[in-house]
Order: sequence, then structure tokens, then C-alpha cells
Amino acid sequence: MDIYNLPKKVIYLASFSLVALIGIFFLTMWYLVPSIPSKVVIATGSKTGLYYRFGEDFKKQLEKSGVKVELKVTAGSIENLKLVSDEKSGVDLALVQSGVTNEQKHPNLVSIAGVFHEPFWVWYRTDSFKDISGHLNSIQQLKGKRVAIGAPGSGTNTLSKELLKVHGFDPSQIQLFEISPDEALKKLQAKEIDVACFSVGVDAPILEKFYRSPGLSIMDFDQADTYVRQLPYLRKVFLPHGNVSLEFNQPPKSIHVIASTATLVAREDISPGFTNLIMEVLYDLLKNYTRIQEVSEFPSSIRLDLPLQSDAEDYMKEGPSFLYRNLPSWLAVWVIRIAKVAIPLLAIGIPVLTYLPVLFALKLNLKLGKIYIALRKLEDEVLALEQSERNIEDIKHTSTKLHQLDYQVSKIKIPTLRSDKYFEIKSYIDVLRIRLNEMTIANLKN
Repeated sequence: MDIYNLPKKVIYLASFSLVALIGIFFLTMWYLVPSIPSKVVIATGSKTGLYYRFGEDFKKQLEKSGVKVELKVTAGSIENLKLVSDEKSGVDLALVQSGVTNEQKHPNLVSIAGVFHEPFWVWYRTDSFKDISGHLNSIQQLKGKRVAIGAPGSGTNTLSKELLKVHGFDPSQIQLFEISPDEALKKLQAKEIDVACFSVGVDAPILEKFYRSPGLSIMDFDQADTYVRQLPYLRKVFLPHGNVSLEFNQPPKSIHVIASTATLVAREDISPGFTNLIMEVLYDLLKNYTRIQEVSEFPSSIRLDLPLQSDAEDYMKEGPSFLYRNLPSWLAVWVIRIAKVAIPLLAIGIPVLTYLPVLFALKLNLKLGKIYIALRKLEDEVLALEQSERNIEDIKHTSTKLHQLDYQVSKIKIPTLRSDKYFEIKSYIDVLRIRLNEMTIANLKN
């Protein structure tokens, strides 16, 4: 009799169950903690904007870590949101302007980080504002003018309409052109419009085309503080004299502009390992990415439309975790997978396992209880025989029942660690057998 005393059938069943549980365990880990992808698609914007340039810089850094990157040219933030929300689109990450969405509109999306300021530029023909000495400093002064507000599907278009709404404009007071910045510049140069609005980073290539065009100036937002209070996703940004271009002296004096935040967005099921890799790249890339950001201002966790992804938030607060600092990314992912599944299982399993010995003992005690009852009846029979005029047939009948009980006890599978019960019963059976033998001998002598 071995310690466990398990039949082959039980061993085979236990082995199969163990293999099945291990398979389920690893499948569960794979589902709960996705691996770092080998290829990603990033929705950016037009090739003349900073979204696309940022995408190119980001791509170079990610590919150093073995992740292939494809950049997708789009109309802007609105289209990017649609693409990254749709799992079938193939887009994994997207750049989105703050102020164009919220958690209710896109519950399956999360923010990874704010990556740079995206000023709202209002470029105007100075000869269109001679009545105010060519100095535009308020959205209210756009009444009666022809204004380009960005192409449909762009963040510019959304923000422009929001600003006009704040000022109480109605369609009859202004002529709107929903066109791209490139188209708007052509119309400004042809004097077909008076103002062009668009949101891009200060280092975007499109700006060079504007500041090289004579007769154009940048609006100074005198009411920037008011906009920031009414539209919390905006912030006031100081633009020093000549910061856009020293060669062309733009702006010709220090001004303020309002800016949204360009945000890197992903679906909520993004791999924690990939998030850590992204954050590592962003901290290296954004140290001094644009001329209007403060030191260590980006990546940022403020003024974001969507909830900050939990691993990105932890990275911003504490830096890379111990595992990602000391282990290769693929190994750190697997350790996290095991911990994420094993810890809850242990939390449930350990208390359950503590009850297994109790359950096993209860099952064994129920079996032994039946033996004790039968043994007690036989003891009563032996005692009755000892106190009466017994005959040899009565003794043999009781002896047969005792032998059957002894055989039944021998067939019970009792673990070695519980052998005391087995030998206790066997010893008492032997005591009854001796008493019956003594009665047999005494009966034969008579």
C-alpha cells in the first residue's frame, strides 16, 4: 500500500486533467496579456502636417526594437478615430487632436500619452483687416469674412466650429470653406478667402509655406485665457517673437495662441508590453521635440479626451517596471502573464486546497463508520454467545460473518498516512476472533 494508493484509472484521469489545465492556463494568459506585436499600423494625417512627421520619427525608433511600422495618411483626427476604433481596419495606433472625442463616444479607446502641442493657427491677409489696422486678435472680428476651417474629418474643422459656436456665430455672419491648409493657402494667395484656420505643430512643414507668403500674419489670441476656461482641452501657449521663423520674422512680435494636445490613441486591449515599449520610445523622442514645449512636458497625461491607459500611467509615475528594466520584453510579458493568471488562481486555490484533506478524511470516515457499526454488532453477538449456552454452529456462523468483515476491511484503500485506523480495526477483529476460538475450544471439551 503506497502513500496515495491511487488506481491507474485515477492516475490517467489526473494526468489528462493536469495537461488540460496547463493548456487552459497558457491560453488564458495569452488572451489576458497579449504579446508585443511584430507589426503595427499608425494613422497619422496629411504629409504636410506634424502628425506625419512625428509618425516617421516614431517609426524609426520602434523599428529599432524590432517592430515594423506602416504609416497611414488620413484626413486627420476624426478619420483616425474611426480607423483605430474598428478592429477590422488594421490600424493599431492613431494620432488624435484633443477636444474631438470623449469616453462615451469611444468607450473602447484609451490614451497612451499626449505627445506635443498643436496650436490653432489663424493666418490672415492683413489687407483684409485694414479697418483694424491689419491686426486680428479676436475670433469676433471674423464676421463677414471668408474663412477656411479645415477639411471635414479633421480636428481643425471640429475646433473651428466649436470656437465659432462659443462666439455665437450663425451661418449668415460668416462664409466658411471646409478645405485643407494647402488649398486654403492657394485661396489666400489668390485673394479668394481672407483667413485660414488649421491645427498643426509648430514644426510642421505646412507652416513654411505660410510664413514664406507675403502679406500674411498670425492672429494673436488676446482672449486665450477665456478659451482655456471654456474649453478645458485647450491651453494657452506663448509664442516668442520670431519663433516660427527668424528669417521671415514670424511672428513679428511675441504673441499667444491656443493649442490642443496631439494624443497617441489605441484600443483598450493593447499589450502592456507594447505600451511599455511605446513609453520608452516616447520619453526618448520627445525630450525636445518642438520649439514651444517646456522641458519634460511630454509625454503628457493631462488634457486628454480619453482615459489614460493604466500601464502608460504607471510608467509616467514610476518609470519602467522592475520586470521591464531587468528582463527582455518578451520574457517580461510572459512573467506578467503568469502572475496575472497564477495569483488569482492561488488566491482561490490555496483556501480550497486546505479543505481537501478534510473532505478526504470525511469520505474515509464514512466508509470506516460502516465498518465500526458492523464490528459493534459482531461484538454484541460474541458477547451474547459468551453469556449463553452456545453451540458450535452458532459460533461458526458468527466466525463466518467476522471473516467476511475482515475481508471487506482488507479491500478498503486506506492511504499509508491513515494506516492507524486500518490496523486498529484489524486488531479488534483479531481480538474477536480469539474470543470465538476460545469458545470453540471450550465447547469441544464439553
